[in-house]
Amino acid sequence: MKIGKKTIYAAASSSFLTSYLIHHPRLSNRIYSDILSFWFRHSSEIGPPYISFPFEYPPISGFLTYISMILGKDIERYYLIFSIIIFIFYIVLIESVRRIISEKDGMDELIIIFLAVSPSMILYMIYNFDVIFISLVILSLLLLKAKRLRWSAIALGASALAKFMSFILLPVILPYIEGKRDRVAYIALSVGLFCLVNAVLYVLSPTVFPQTYLHHAEWGLEDSWLIYLFPDENTWNTAKLMSLILMAYALLKVYLSKVGNLYERCFMAFTAFLLTNYVFTPQMLLWLLPFFAIMGWIPWPYFIMEFANAGIILTWFSAPDPVRAYSLPQNLALLRAIILFILLIQVYLSARRRER
Repeated sequence: MKIGKKTIYAAASSSFLTSYLIHHPRLSNRIYSDILSFWFRHSSEIGPPYISFPFEYPPISGFLTYISMILGKDIERYYLIFSIIIFIFYIVLIESVRRIISEKDGMDELIIIFLAVSPSMILYMIYNFDVIFISLVILSLLLLKAKRLRWSAIALGASALAKFMSFILLPVILPYIEGKRDRVAYIALSVGLFCLVNAVLYVLSPTVFPQTYLHHAEWGLEDSWLIYLFPDENTWNTAKLMSLILMAYALLKVYLSKVGNLYERCFMAFTAFLLTNYVFTPQMLLWLLPFFAIMGWIPWPYFIMEFANAGIILTWFSAPDPVRAYSLPQNLALLRAIILFILLIQVYLSARRRER
């Protein structure tokens, strides 16, 4: 069903505006957003991130935050500028998915369902860097299918500079590139871009910059089903080791399997990572929403997963200890994980049946 580009962008704009309003700093009862937390923690810092002070996300994320602070000067204008930046990437995401769906003769209304009226998209769009991250990932896949390998590699490298987990997809992407020379060039350009920017920042500030990555390595369990197996913080290092082992196994299963097309395999790789990682914050679910639209199906368990994922942030500050096992936010995170595992199996089995 073709519903028209104007309708898609009208729905997307409405979603953005709603997200903008529910997190707005003027609201006394606003919904929490990491973006405002960055202002409260870093607006008084002098000098750029990674050099003058540590920032817990990779360089594109930190410098976009810093630019928003410099240009904004106060919290409301900072929030507005940051929101405009996210909106630009959101439009890139919408257009990239729309073009991919058009090539596949898919249904345009799925863009509205998964990328506009999705509760997760509304709640977590102006929240963190995940829209920026996934827009660059999907743009990279679009350019890959168009045989524009250089630009695809640059987009993938740029996405890693927002959140470095995009390199999870490299083993999935490489088989779709013909010729060993092009594959090596793709790796060199995408990984090289990421390494170059990080190396420059490390040289400029060898004591401050490493804290970017140490911050997440030292973070505890959050919104992961592992909290039920390891409720005691003293056992969390064991939980992280178990997470790493399970992640390596799950990703190898995806990489070694030949089941599914490019988008299904990317979905399975991201899902395997999210389900086995010891941190699965609710905004990370945005990584999967474009793939639901591209794959062209609306599984009914998806709506339960959305309910659970939205509920995590909506109940977080009313729970006495929201990171503790059996708290309401963690129960919702567990429900989300169960449903996502079911959806992963459904995608795999559907792709396997189609290829028989």
